Amino acid sequence: MKKQSFFLILSLSLGVLFLNACKHEEEGDTTAPVLTLEEPAADEVVSGEVHIHGKVTDESLHEMEILVTKDADGTELFKDAPSVHDETSYSFDKHFTPSVAAETPVTLVITVSDHSDHTTTKTVKFKVKP
Repeated sequence: MKKQSFFLILSLSLGVLFLNACKHEEEGDTTAPVLTLEEPAADEVVSGEVHIHGKVTDESLHEMEILVTKDADGTELFKDAPSVHDETSYSFDKHFTPSVAAETPVTLVITVSDHSDHTTTKTVKFKVKP
């Protein structure tokens, strides 16, 4: 019986800690994150290494994902989920060299959310080539 009581108290304590670990809603936050993308530009043709550069700001950021896929079949060329949790400003500068044999149309999608469940998504279509 003592073991069961111990595990029950431990479980409840951990549950309370995890619930409070992430602020689910920021009081008064009525705006979505502001996302500025400096590169790549829409319709740009990039040879070799691709640079994804920009900045995101908000009262309390929660999550971010950067994804580049081939338009033809949705194949993932690059994916990153930078740690932005509880940040108010985050500058990103990601690089990758896509494995393509010829000029290939791709789509970059950056999604960022805050603790008040506001989400900002930026989509840019461009081309990559070897």
